[in-house]
Amino acid sequence: MTGFADLHIHSTASDGKLAPGQVVALGKEMGFRCLALADHDSVGGLEEALAAGNEQGVEVLPCVELSTLYNGGEVHILGYFIDWRSAKLLNKLKQIMDCRIERARQMVDKLGKLGLDVTWEEVISRAGSSFVGRLHIAQVLMGKKYISEIKEAFTEAFIGKNGRAYVERYEISPDEAIEVIRNAGGVAVLAHPGFFKKNAKMEDSDIRYLAGKGLQGVEVWHTKHTEEDVQRYKAIAESLNLVITGGSDCHGGNTGEILMGKIKLPYAYVEKLKELRF
Repeated sequence: MTGFADLHIHSTASDGKLAPGQVVALGKEMGFRCLALADHDSVGGLEEALAAGNEQGVEVLPCVELSTLYNGGEVHILGYFIDWRSAKLLNKLKQIMDCRIERARQMVDKLGKLGLDVTWEEVISRAGSSFVGRLHIAQVLMGKKYISEIKEAFTEAFIGKNGRAYVERYEISPDEAIEVIRNAGGVAVLAHPGFFKKNAKMEDSDIRYLAGKGLQGVEVWHTKHTEEDVQRYKAIAESLNLVITGGSDCHGGNTGEILMGKIKLPYAYVEKLKELRF
């Protein structure tokens, strides 16, 4: 079947700038047939996105992006077609979210001890939802002119890895994330393997390991992947019989330009993804 998809988009239910309905409207305007709302550790935007998709004639796939730690880096696992109302899944996401909020509080406290006038109330106001992340702290820092660009916050001077006000995240392994997704009836896909940790990409051996733990696909096309990355990860996915996906990782402009439209995945790949549903 014809048409294009973007299978990796964020909304205000996590660290995106656009509300779920606005995400769908933008996709409709850009001519996408199918979108996947994949908020970080949250399914809070799915009801609105699915309703908007029904109204506007855009197919919306329920998805979640789980953040995990692996070999000193951060690995994200996308879960497509999850039963997003599953009590077991919701309980796990609440546990992750509670830890995320506590982590953000600790970073704000550390910034205060460094003499920076950043309050928890300001961060909560900036977030505008139950999801609070480092981006919202960075936005407050920029609003108070401690930094001139958002990326400056994610350095060792502030809240970057090993930074003066950095706090380690709640530790969940990719193995556990894959299990959580599959137990919720979802399809587990590795997000942006070319963007693993500073100056490092995921190795073929890492993907083989995750495939052995139940990984079912690889996000081959991504806005931070080079053409070399695309060819490499496409080859490893095919060799392991893993489904191939792609997405822009659009945050609605919160982290720079609006990325939707940069990746146009042929709908045939969505059909392949659907074949893996329980």
